[in-house]
Amino acid sequence: MLHRRTALLTATAVVVGVGAATATAAVQAAPHAAREVGVHPGLQGIPSGAPPAAYQAEPRLPVPHGWPFGEQFPRTSGTGRLAGGATFWSDFLYDDHGARGAIVDTPIATLAPSDGTYVYANPKARNNGADIFRAAVGLDRHASYWRVDWNTLVDPRVPIAEWALDTDTDTRTGAATWPAGAGVRSPGIDRALVVSANGARLVDAADGKTLARLHTTVDRNARTFLVRVPRSVLPVSGIWQVRLAAGVADDSDTAFAAVATQDGALPGQPAVYNVTFRSYLQEPPVYKPSGDQGELEGNGLARGVRYGNFWMEDHQADALTSGDVSAFALPVTWSRLAAGDTTPEPLPSGYTNRWYVSSLHLGQGVVHDSGSGSGDLRPNFLGRVQPYAVYVPTSYDPRTRTPLTWILHSLSVMHNQYGALDPSMIQQECEDRHSICATTLGYGPDGWYFDEAERDFWAVWHALATTYSLDPERTVISGYSMGGFASYKLGLEYPDLFAKAMPLAGPPGCGLRVLEGVGGGGGPGRCTEAGDTTPMVVNARWLPYVMADGVADELVPVTSVLQQIQTFDRLGYRYHFELYPAEDHLVYATQDGFSHAIAQLGTTTRVRNPGHVTYRWYPVLRDPKLGIGPTGAYWVRGLRGRVSTGSALASVDATSYELANPRVMQVNTQRNVDVPGDPTPALVTDNTWKVGADQPRRPVLTVRASNVAALGLDMRRARITSGRLVVTTDGPTRLTLLHLPPETLIRGSGHATRVAEQGQVTLTLGKGRTTISLR
Repeated sequence: MLHRRTALLTATAVVVGVGAATATAAVQAAPHAAREVGVHPGLQGIPSGAPPAAYQAEPRLPVPHGWPFGEQFPRTSGTGRLAGGATFWSDFLYDDHGARGAIVDTPIATLAPSDGTYVYANPKARNNGADIFRAAVGLDRHASYWRVDWNTLVDPRVPIAEWALDTDTDTRTGAATWPAGAGVRSPGIDRALVVSANGARLVDAADGKTLARLHTTVDRNARTFLVRVPRSVLPVSGIWQVRLAAGVADDSDTAFAAVATQDGALPGQPAVYNVTFRSYLQEPPVYKPSGDQGELEGNGLARGVRYGNFWMEDHQADALTSGDVSAFALPVTWSRLAAGDTTPEPLPSGYTNRWYVSSLHLGQGVVHDSGSGSGDLRPNFLGRVQPYAVYVPTSYDPRTRTPLTWILHSLSVMHNQYGALDPSMIQQECEDRHSICATTLGYGPDGWYFDEAERDFWAVWHALATTYSLDPERTVISGYSMGGFASYKLGLEYPDLFAKAMPLAGPPGCGLRVLEGVGGGGGPGRCTEAGDTTPMVVNARWLPYVMADGVADELVPVTSVLQQIQTFDRLGYRYHFELYPAEDHLVYATQDGFSHAIAQLGTTTRVRNPGHVTYRWYPVLRDPKLGIGPTGAYWVRGLRGRVSTGSALASVDATSYELANPRVMQVNTQRNVDVPGDPTPALVTDNTWKVGADQPRRPVLTVRASNVAALGLDMRRARITSGRLVVTTDGPTRLTLLHLPPETLIRGSGHATRVAEQGQVTLTLGKGRTTISLR
């Protein structure tokens, strides 16, 4: 495990420069040098060597003023728990789409539409104004507490919430219709608590009379509405069935505003955008409508058809379309709250959505793309809490480290793409392989895994590593289309973190590319500057790839894919390639037939300390503010480009002859998949290695560097603690040697210095060849 020593040697050494120039090696004393080249020791489940964003602690959400209980909300959406006098519930994020009505808006994720059709007329809603994030009910000796946390709360006058209370669990008493114009029903309502920014009303559901007026504590920082109800006003006992819904407040701020047809509702449909207390079992990734609404051809669906629940709101839309929300309720046993009972954090197996707290401050709400049909490559879902999908196999045991498989989403889709469209893929890639799987949202459908979208990837990995017992040696990165591009982009940028990579219909470049240099980027900025992954294929020396593509692909031209395969061939690297003559792009994605490719993933472990490291990168991708960007590979660390703008590339080729360097022979075979194939017949090419004898070991390490301003070498991992180091560089380079034994003597040109106890020294090398002896 690498340490992060910062004290450096203060002496100066002169080292021989052989070739174009001599090089003066100055031993640096700046404390920041160690931070630049050191590798974070990592979390269990994340290998050391990931960028800083992977290890950054998650921020804490503000605690709302006036809430006297804890913050033990579950991280799995659609689950609840008890803790310390309160019951806590987490709802689904960005699920505020109301009933299935009039389609008036183009969804941001165009290939992942919501089932509900409501949109917001008020711009202060920021397209997310009635989205319940969390809810909680607490009890002390004097009062009950009713809390709603909003995903977005730009203007507290926008949302309204209503708690419907069945206080005797008898559907024959009370009323069915919710007060305050919500437009929904659930039999057995005895009381209702209508909550807006201007106050709360306790209502007798049977006659609609206001029993008490109460104060709403609005905490804009916590984005919370909180109502404290004295027990003398609302006595509590026994078991209650509690329901909660939200919408937009009317002009009086005391009732729900009706949703107009131009905002997505049909005449007479409810004024509710979001109903909570829907469990993850009620909102599965593939949802079957009840059929109560008759034929659904208006939305392109027929009665009983199973379809993708992209935003985990299909059952909600189904219920709101009928007006009956009785299926969604939270049982509250007041004696358990009074006793302070605590139940564990729910960690269900199977497919769920979870959330984490983002450290980015992007604003609130949801913004539409400003670009063309392929988006603008900028964040759309701006909230400080972000969702992601996770699949936990039924075999998961927290006492055993479990491999992680990334299944990254396509352009114009989102984190529930594979749960919604490819249940067989989920079964094969996750359950059958005994692997936890995860899909990120990336703050939107079109980030191409650059900038904030990449930051989201590392934040989700951090969240997974602090929740589950992950095996850092067996992480696989995969995805379809844009997610396939990410399997190239992230896999090649951080090759030592993964055991295998699987791009499915993945473009080698960011955008539509016919051949390298022919075609257009998906958008400006990083996509254009650093969107070509072909130059980075050299980094796959120790990372095997599995690739599957269609000949008729209209969005990923097969010519670009074959060029990528030719690059693997030219380098002699290992890969498995399936070429489907009959498959296109969009239909191929929905056929859910990837078993042949998935079978190649196996349980491979990552390579940790190879003898030969080849690494090429785009220095422009380094972003210290986001904590992302190339960090190096294997025992080559702390890389910095000399020219770090535009599409400039930098590269390092390093060999430690004290590590295994076996001779390998490339073995290329082709065969046809048995008919019918999966999903159709394919031509399969395998490029494998026949490993020969190891080359003789000797204490020599060689480096060739191009456009490299700084690099570090972990001498312990390279197994060079004494011997000779030969570095050839095309310009000034700061070289840091890490983990040398204390008192190591560095010698050159008759001058020598000893490494201090910290085992680290930084040398400044000039252009040309430099030879350093270590003993």
